[in-house]
Amino acid sequence: MATTQKRHRRSRNLHRWSGMILLLPLLVATITGILLNHTIDLKLNERFASHPWILSRYGMELKGTPNAYGLDDITYAAHWNGHLFVKDKLIPSPSKLVAAVPLRDGIAVVSENLIHYFGLDGELIETLNSVTIPSTPIKRAGRDSNLRLVIETASAQWTSDAELLNFQSTPPVETVSWSTPTQPSEPQITQWKRSYSGEGIPHDRIILDIHSGRFFGAFGKWVWDLLTIGVLILSATGLILFFRNRKRKT
Repeated sequence: MATTQKRHRRSRNLHRWSGMILLLPLLVATITGILLNHTIDLKLNERFASHPWILSRYGMELKGTPNAYGLDDITYAAHWNGHLFVKDKLIPSPSKLVAAVPLRDGIAVVSENLIHYFGLDGELIETLNSVTIPSTPIKRAGRDSNLRLVIETASAQWTSDAELLNFQSTPPVETVSWSTPTQPSEPQITQWKRSYSGEGIPHDRIILDIHSGRFFGAFGKWVWDLLTIGVLILSATGLILFFRNRKRKT
C-alpha cells in the first residue's frame, strides 16, 4: 500500500513539473494563435520589423562592408553581398566592381567583365558584356575631359563614344580621371540596406513563424511538434490521474 501511494505521489509530481515546463510554449502558441486570428483587425500585415537581428534571422541583412567606388571622393556605386547598388536601386552581380564613373547623362558602373550603364535617376539603361566590350578583364575605368568612358585592360586603353556604342583604342593620356575606391556616407549605407531588405518583415509573418516553430531554425518546427505531443500526453495523463483519484475516494 505504501509503495503504491509513493508511486502515485511520484506520478503527480512528474505531471506537475511537466505541466510547468510545457506551460511557456503552450502560452506562446495560444497568444500567437489569437494574434493571427486578428491579423486584419490589428493590421499586423501592414506593420514591419526591421531590426538587424530579425533581418538576420530571415537572411535579409547585408553583411561585411561595401566595396564602393567613385570619383573625386564621391561614391557613385558599391558592390555588396553579390549586388550592385546605385542610388536606391540594386541588381544582382557576382562580378568584382572596379569603377563607378559619372558621365554626361548617366553613371557607368564597371566590373571586370561587364559595364552597367545607369541613368542619373539610378535606373539601369543597359549592360555591356564581352560581345560589345573590346577587351576583358577590365583593370580600371575613368573618364576623359569630354566626359567619355575610358577603360583600361591588360592589352590596351579604350575610349567609348558618348552613347557607349563603340570603343576605340587610344594611347595612355594623363587627362583621364580614374575612378578609385571611396568611403560611402552613412546615409548611402542606410539607403542600400533599405533597398536590400525593403520595409522589413511583416509582423504577421513573424508571428506565424513563431506559432509554427519555424522562427527558431531548421529544427524549430520539430521541437514545436514534440512539445505539442507532450501537451497531448500531459492532458491524457491528467485525465488518468483525475479518474484514479476519484475512484480511490469513492
